[in-house]
Amino acid sequence: MAETESGRDERDTLATALRVLRRRWLIVVGVVIVCMAAAGARYASTTKSYEATANVAFDVSSLPDAALQVSRGSGDPERDAATNVLVASSSQVAELVRRELRSPADPQTLLSAIDVEAAPNANVLDITASTSDAVYSAKLANSFADQYIEFETASQLSAIDAAERDLQTQIDALPVNSPDRATLEQSLQRLNGLRAVATSGSQVIGRASPPGSPSGSSLPRTLVLGAILGLALALAIVFLLESLDRRVTSIEELEREYRLPALAAVPQDSFKPHRGAVRDAQLEPYRILRSALDFAAVTRELDTLLVTSAISAEGKTTVAVELAHAIALTGRNVALVEFDLRRPTLAKRFGLDPREGVTSVLTGQEDLQDALVRPLHDLPNLAVLPAGQLPPNPSELLGAPNVAELLEELAHSEGTVIVDAPPLNPVADAQVLLNNPAIDGTIIVARAGHTTRDDVRRAAGTLARHVLQPVGIVVTGIRDGGRSAYAAAGPGQAVFEPAREKRASRGRRTRP
Repeated sequence: MAETESGRDERDTLATALRVLRRRWLIVVGVVIVCMAAAGARYASTTKSYEATANVAFDVSSLPDAALQVSRGSGDPERDAATNVLVASSSQVAELVRRELRSPADPQTLLSAIDVEAAPNANVLDITASTSDAVYSAKLANSFADQYIEFETASQLSAIDAAERDLQTQIDALPVNSPDRATLEQSLQRLNGLRAVATSGSQVIGRASPPGSPSGSSLPRTLVLGAILGLALALAIVFLLESLDRRVTSIEELEREYRLPALAAVPQDSFKPHRGAVRDAQLEPYRILRSALDFAAVTRELDTLLVTSAISAEGKTTVAVELAHAIALTGRNVALVEFDLRRPTLAKRFGLDPREGVTSVLTGQEDLQDALVRPLHDLPNLAVLPAGQLPPNPSELLGAPNVAELLEELAHSEGTVIVDAPPLNPVADAQVLLNNPAIDGTIIVARAGHTTRDDVRRAAGTLARHVLQPVGIVVTGIRDGGRSAYAAAGPGQAVFEPAREKRASRGRRTRP
């Protein structure tokens, strides 16, 4: 069981990451492109360097030592190799190179273009020259190899001269018939014989040739590295933005925060103006919502429903209107009441007189049946009661006892009442309505990608403080366009024509 839960958590995490990437893919693509362009520009602007390497085999022994049958090496191969590296990269050798190449550069400049390393497990020096000219790099590496050998040869000759002088001094100090004198004279003869063939014991085993391409990364490799760096940077930016973004973006998260089931999900394109059969297809989410409410009504009375949201611009009015339409399409009587007395929109939406409505009924200026309007002649069972004139005290007006009487009368005459209420968090109006005994249930509208976690938690806390139990949530703003082909228009499209296109019939009052 633990493994099953662990696997489920991993799948949820992966699905969340994929949703984040799908939502912010433009940032990922943009950052990767910028990094690749920066890498390409840097490659184009960087001075190209060409490397050429010459290989020299060196010997730790010397001719004088061999002639005298002695060994003066350190016995430590690493130390002997380090000594030869220092010799090859010395200013004396660099001066010889400068003279050979007739270069205007000083020895230190030449040395800055040279790298000398001892090959591991071999008496070999790798002399590498790096310059902006491929031919010059090869010439410089070969010159350092040659002059290193010349310098070592000169050092051998100097050592032979010193050894001869030392032997001659010892010979002169001995008697003519001394046995030691004869031995020293033989050593002196060997030294004289080696002078003609004196070398450093080193030789070039690999001459440098001009490289065909610059060293370092090629352009394709540079672009690939730029893409990898850009992808890593983009992912870091995306998940940083995601951690800072307090908006709730998924239905599952809204269900967790509200602790309520999602009754329906409304795509973003359902809020756009539509015509004809396509418009009828957009009612499918509200038909699903209607079916969910009918199922919930089996266990509780839901004649009067309050539609609200945590904050504004979540689509609560659209949900209330379209839900009323969906219920009316079944032939049942339904009344749509606007209790948003601060920002009313139903009068404009249906083309009604904004001066008459809820406020005129509550203040006794008009009878309820006179204020009710049936704006769609194709749906005579849909009655609308707009807000009317804006009152100076909406919360107090909605808390009056005659509000419950109005709702009970509508429920008795029309059957189903859908109340469009203000949002929960900004004002107290909806909280006043939550205490009204005439309201049977609440529908919470939440817009994915708009409402923040703080807004949702505050609204959920408000709902928890009232006796009225919410039925569930309706999630709007869903951008997943994958919808079933069964959402195509059916026979019902001729029954309902959008309110926007029935302007000729709006504003006419019909007594219920």
